Amino acid sequence: MSQATKIVIGTVGVAAFLAIALLAVLAFG
Repeated sequence: MSQATKIVIGTVGVAAFLAIALLAVLAFG
């Protein structure tokens, strides 16, 4: 994989994790 692909995948992964964490806080907080 190219470096750009790794950066894109990493960014999407972090964004998805933050979105799930935010939903969890809103649901259970």
